[in-house]
Amino acid sequence: MADISIPGVTASKYKTDELIEGLMKLERAPRDRADADLQKYKKQQEAWRQLSRHVSTLRDSVRTLYSYNNPFSEKTAESSNSGAVTATASREAQDQKFSVSVSQVASADSFLSKELPENGTVKKGTYTFFVGDQKLEFEWKGGGYSDFVAALNRRGGDILRASIIRTSPGKRALLIESLKTGSTQRLGFENSALDLALETGLITKNTASAVSTSEPDTTVQPSSSKTIDFSRPVKASQGYVLEYTVSAEKQGQPSEGNPAETIATEPQLQKPGEITYSGITIVNAKSETALTEESAPPPPPPPVETNSVLSLRSTRGAAIPLPDIPAAGEESFTIQLNEFGDVDALLVNNKNTYKTVKLSNIKIYDPATAGDYTPVNPVSVAKDAIIKYEGITITRPTNTIDDLVPGVTLSVHETVEKPVSISVAPDTETAKEAVISFVANYNRVMAEINILSQNKPEIITELQYFTQEETEEAEEKLGMMQGDMTLNTLKSALQRITSNPYTADDNSEFKLLSQIGISTRADSGGGLDASRLRGYLEIDENRLDNALENSIQSVKSLFGFDSDGDLVVDSGAAVEMEKNVTPYVQTGGIFSIRTSGLATRITETERKITQMDQQLEAKEASLRQKYSQMEGALNRLESQSESLSNFSRRQNSSN
Repeated sequence: MADISIPGVTASKYKTDELIEGLMKLERAPRDRADADLQKYKKQQEAWRQLSRHVSTLRDSVRTLYSYNNPFSEKTAESSNSGAVTATASREAQDQKFSVSVSQVASADSFLSKELPENGTVKKGTYTFFVGDQKLEFEWKGGGYSDFVAALNRRGGDILRASIIRTSPGKRALLIESLKTGSTQRLGFENSALDLALETGLITKNTASAVSTSEPDTTVQPSSSKTIDFSRPVKASQGYVLEYTVSAEKQGQPSEGNPAETIATEPQLQKPGEITYSGITIVNAKSETALTEESAPPPPPPPVETNSVLSLRSTRGAAIPLPDIPAAGEESFTIQLNEFGDVDALLVNNKNTYKTVKLSNIKIYDPATAGDYTPVNPVSVAKDAIIKYEGITITRPTNTIDDLVPGVTLSVHETVEKPVSISVAPDTETAKEAVISFVANYNRVMAEINILSQNKPEIITELQYFTQEETEEAEEKLGMMQGDMTLNTLKSALQRITSNPYTADDNSEFKLLSQIGISTRADSGGGLDASRLRGYLEIDENRLDNALENSIQSVKSLFGFDSDGDLVVDSGAAVEMEKNVTPYVQTGGIFSIRTSGLATRITETERKITQMDQQLEAKEASLRQKYSQMEGALNRLESQSESLSNFSRRQNSSN
């Protein structure tokens, strides 16, 4: 309440303000104590909330160590030539090594026109484009190349796109690209689009003579050969492709030791005759010949079985081997003829004794040719990716191959002759990061408990990773909850869990966290150091790296394993830690109860302070009123006294 102002008087000569302030200071003492309690409750409530956040983070990190998405099951794939092939591995991938080589990278049709005038226009019409079996058609009202390209791109979606390439001052070129890779995703034109493509020099009429074969389909019996001639020699510089489908079918072979299937190689002598009369048997003498008696036929030659059946004949007459045919069943092949030089025939030399070889769909073509038309300036042409996986030729329409090796996705980038080695192994770096994160979160919780429960400044100075702001905040909280049973119980539980043994089975390599390099500072050697007794964990990185590198599954079992065979992870260091900290941080848990209790105290104290403020305000107003009345009375008395004195002086002076 403001001081009382008396007209003509600048300050009270009786110092009533000081007297009132002294009296009110005594009256405010209970209110000041209540306000101090309020600030303490608020700081304690915030401290519990911060601790709850740290413990929740710890719970999440330990849950990660044993959950289905645990880091110990993550896999990594490394390539010996990441420029040619890279790989990623999912959790389902098996630890393995395999090799791949890249003969061809998948690409899409991309055609560039001839130089066009800057002010050229595209005629009105119906423009139809094809990419594989997908069709794009729209009506164009006529206009410049830039407007046409913009209209085409608006409708192209994920099928195709176009752009303008500036080639020289006043000149430009039109680029139309398919967005689909693979040999079946050819770029085609119809209606006005065909006229535009021919006019701008994107494509031209195909005048090259086709290459045919003397037999598009053929069957070659066991132990026989056949030559399939090409209609003309194919030069390596032409970049042609040979496609065919081959199958192998086994024929019946004679069973071992069956006389009916044994071919006689020498004359067979009949058994000599005989006669019996009156109990007397007379036997004819054996025939006298130069033949050996009981002569055995020579063994048949061993059967031949080979998958090296096909080859190309060079224009110089040399046979160049093609990939092996399948041992059984059917397989299709795509052969880049530019890798074999100039050739003029396909040779089938079936040396197999009991296997028939069938070839079908034999075709030789120019991959740059789209039907009756050929691109004039192809930036790239639609091709499949061709790789060899452990010697087996694989063809895919894209450069991302995820259906070859289970759990592994291969990404092809460029051709390479030397095989690329791919290694799939556990991702030890991810696992190590998860373990380090767990230790860091554990130590953060332990530091928070130590700060709250002990009044020792060195606890803060030991934490060198604290920022200046965190240090100042910790100093305010130091010893705030000294002797609190909740904190002591939580700390004891955490220390017990990290030191207990956990045995998944009799063959468990690790039973203690210390065996993988995770231990308290108290476990370290050296003299007595108080900081080592505060419960923090340290990591021996060399020991942890070695454990993860050589026995990652044993490390996984140390943190979590199924103890009763019900397919639920129910034991281990991480499991036990989560079980112990969850009651503290769950909804309605221990921390929630503590903060709720403090919230109630805060509300009650704030209400109490409000009441006190009202009472103090009324008290101060009452005191000021009373002292004001007292000052008025004193002033009147003083005025009367002065009047009497003046009167007395006047009387004396008149006498």
